[in-house]
Amino acid sequence: MHSSTNPSETLKPVHWQRLLEISRTLSSTLELQPLLRQVLEVATELTDTEGASILLLDSQTGELRFAAATGQVNIGDNMVVPLEGSIAGWIVLNGKPLNLEDVQADDRHYQGIDVATQSVTHSLLGVPLLTREKVIGALEVINKKQGAAYTEQDLTLLQSLASQAAIAIENARLFQQSDLIAEIMHELKTPMMAITASTELLMYDQVKQEQRAELVKIIQHEVRRLSRMTRDYLDLARMESGRLNLEHQAVDLAVIVTEVIHIQRPQANNRFITLVYEGEMAAHPIIGDADRLKQVLLNLVSNAIKYNRERGVIAVRLNCLNGELCLSVQDTGEGIAPEHLSHLFQRFYRVPGSETKSEGSGLGLSIAQRIVEAHGGRITVESVIGQGTTFSCWFPLA
Repeated sequence: MHSSTNPSETLKPVHWQRLLEISRTLSSTLELQPLLRQVLEVATELTDTEGASILLLDSQTGELRFAAATGQVNIGDNMVVPLEGSIAGWIVLNGKPLNLEDVQADDRHYQGIDVATQSVTHSLLGVPLLTREKVIGALEVINKKQGAAYTEQDLTLLQSLASQAAIAIENARLFQQSDLIAEIMHELKTPMMAITASTELLMYDQVKQEQRAELVKIIQHEVRRLSRMTRDYLDLARMESGRLNLEHQAVDLAVIVTEVIHIQRPQANNRFITLVYEGEMAAHPIIGDADRLKQVLLNLVSNAIKYNRERGVIAVRLNCLNGELCLSVQDTGEGIAPEHLSHLFQRFYRVPGSETKSEGSGLGLSIAQRIVEAHGGRITVESVIGQGTTFSCWFPLA
């Protein structure tokens, strides 16, 4: 393990220039994931290394998780690393850097990382992310190129970068939290106002019985709406904090498609919409969480019904394409203009003019995307004005 040195004695002008550049960039970035990617890019560049990772402490659970990674440590988001029994855990608990030339010989190395990445970590340099005398995580680089060992200059560069990154990460977290709370409160305001107004009207003796019954229906409707919104907010909070736990079992999506069509058919019939399955019936197992995958498909089919035209058609397809399993939902609605497609998966986003057709939380597609990506997949959308829209989920086969 090395101690820090005087930066002016070791850093070249080109290094200081790069650190100043990233300092300006980080100070103007309030979105966490783009910020983390920038830090990793600069870390690998400055230390001439194969890969890098950032691990952050969850303030609520106390768990240490991968927040971002690149190169050979490109693993699934939010993988938990034990505080006791890992190199990153040692760095966080002790608040000190580590420079290891032979990681495999160190008893603090957590073998689960090599298993998950299907790679071998040889050398490692890690520094704590410190802010206000508090450790919020660790920044690590692994496998110095050409098999060389990390130098004192590498350590100084990484520490300088980490000190800037820690402040930027805390600012992004605070902004993200306040931004989300503000958006949630705005979304809750509409149903709460409807409930408040209805209950106040029920207090008046002059309200007739049939009007009372209508007001009670409004209250029941808005309460159910609040319940759905609360569920979505909790899901989003779990995902953004890395606390969404997924099952890892063989799942036959054909079974899920059949269940969802059965559930959604009455809703489709109410608008005289034909709901059909045009996929393969043979099992194509993927590894994942059946309940969460069902949640994704329910959201896509429900949206297709809401935004379809009456007497339209919804086709659910399940096919193997180019070594992947593609689950798609196609409707015959009005379609979505190209300028709106890139915003569909942003939380609380609604296509202008569609507000009257949806009373949801505005989080359904954002949550669906996160669930699909947590399964190692991706979700895409294609739309033609006047013809309809197709959402497709792509999953790796088991």
